[in-house]
Amino acid sequence: MSTTIEKYREDLTAYLLEVATDSGYLKGILLNTPDLEEAWQRYATSFYPEAVREFNGYPEYCLACAGYLGMAVAHLWDNDWPKYKDVPYGFFQSGRGFDDMDDYITANILKENRYSVASMQSLSAEAYHFLMKSGAEPGTAEAYRFFLISIEVMYKIGAAIWLNRLGYKFEKVNLI
Repeated sequence: MSTTIEKYREDLTAYLLEVATDSGYLKGILLNTPDLEEAWQRYATSFYPEAVREFNGYPEYCLACAGYLGMAVAHLWDNDWPKYKDVPYGFFQSGRGFDDMDDYITANILKENRYSVASMQSLSAEAYHFLMKSGAEPGTAEAYRFFLISIEVMYKIGAAIWLNRLGYKFEKVNLI
């Protein structure tokens, strides 16, 4: 991948991590697990087309939905991963599909909306502004790649925020 693309990914991740930390949603570390990364690889192929289709009308919503998806997957991972690890993408949506994915996840999976909505509204707006300031010309392949990266980063930020909320943290462990 081009260095411009990777730099965008690194810069956006660092920026959103800083914003989330300053807002009290994270503690300076992007919590993750290989299971959540693998889940994103499965769900991305279904998520991307829906987000791309809706982006022009609802850019911040599309970015927020990626974060909600990350939160939901992290919640399921903590709850009973062997049971939920293979649920299809449609599991995260009601009959209305992508249009109410945020409400469906907060009401039916997270069973919480005050914390999740506040964090996703704030961070999706920040991610969108970062994307708009990227310098990529709208409608170009570079702009498209930056948007896809923004979605992936929002998924990871959402997952990290939920893991943090559940009390997970990285700790140094002496194995000897």
